[in-house]
Amino acid sequence: MNVITETGKKGMLRYDGTCRFCIGMVTRTLPILRKAGVGVCPFENGAAEEEMNLEWRDGTSHAGADAAFFLARRIWWAAPLGWLEWMPGVRFIARRLYRVIAAKRHCINGACEIDLGEMTS
Repeated sequence: MNVITETGKKGMLRYDGTCRFCIGMVTRTLPILRKAGVGVCPFENGAAEEEMNLEWRDGTSHAGADAAFFLARRIWWAAPLGWLEWMPGVRFIARRLYRVIAAKRHCINGACEIDLGEMTS
């Protein structure tokens, strides 16, 4: 039996517990995540993971921007944002933007200077 079925959660969101930005995002969205039946847990290996990971109770796993879209579609008022994933080009851009932000998440004071030029490389 996995942790999701043991806790009665619909899903488990794993994130970088060594990153102030990540902790802040989880802290701010925790009430929403709990209402959606999603538990949160930092990665066991800390910052070694490149993207947040969402494990759903049906056994599916979603990472990074895909996890954000998946979660949005399960929250009634955020569902339209999740539907954007299916618009041409949105998934590609969201994944690239997520990777740029994730790569710079460990900055002083939790703030990163993001070079949008990196998205084109």
